[in-house]
Amino acid sequence: MSSTLEPRQVEKPFVKRWLRMTWQLFVRSPIRFGILIALFGWVDYSAVKVADGLVFPRIWVSRCGMLLLPLLWVVVGAVAKGADDSRQSWAALHELTHVRLWKKALIPGAVLIAWSVAVYIVLEAFFGTPASPQVRAPLHEPGRLLQTVAAQSWLVASVFGICYAPLLVFWPQLSFRETEKLSRSASAINGSSQISWLFVGVLCVGAPLDLVPTYGLGDAALIVFMGALNYVAYRDIFERRDENLPVIVASAPTFQAAES
Repeated sequence: MSSTLEPRQVEKPFVKRWLRMTWQLFVRSPIRFGILIALFGWVDYSAVKVADGLVFPRIWVSRCGMLLLPLLWVVVGAVAKGADDSRQSWAALHELTHVRLWKKALIPGAVLIAWSVAVYIVLEAFFGTPASPQVRAPLHEPGRLLQTVAAQSWLVASVFGICYAPLLVFWPQLSFRETEKLSRSASAINGSSQISWLFVGVLCVGAPLDLVPTYGLGDAALIVFMGALNYVAYRDIFERRDENLPVIVASAPTFQAAES
């Protein structure tokens, strides 16, 4: 592990600052994030088509959300980097082509699913918990998959830390153990409970979106926003930058540059 890659305790209060910077990134790059929201909406639409006619335990829908969320946040982290610094857009997106990144992104969801199954088996053994009933998959309703994915955000951020997905993108050479340790340390230094409540608060603010027929786009926007929030937190904790970079405006070439 790099000796220079150490989390810091950021200046408090940081909640409003992180939310403000995340929103500023959205306003700065509406096309980037809009495409991402549409892409996640397409994922939800595809899930509806695939699940047509299938029947399986409802609890596995939540477990599917655990598995998918880190994968989606990895993509958001790369896009957020480009929104912050357009010169880094392609470099960040290029990291998404590495298979090892996706393997490490699957681990948090797999671990949470294993814990969930283990707890369920123990409860069933000691308290006679009935087997999960076979019900029609709720994925037949547009937006239900992304709603389930978004609901896992506080759990993933609480267990693996707020910086796990950005660390995967920007420090791909780290092992899973190193990445998880750094992310958990970053959350612990800055208040794990406060960070968990931050995600709960964002979920509560976004809850009314489920009352509007957005066909999954509302929950997609919520997932993208929280993924960008992860990037902002990572940047503040590890890169020591508590503000967005200024917008880079291309200038006319100088006479010396033209001659060269």
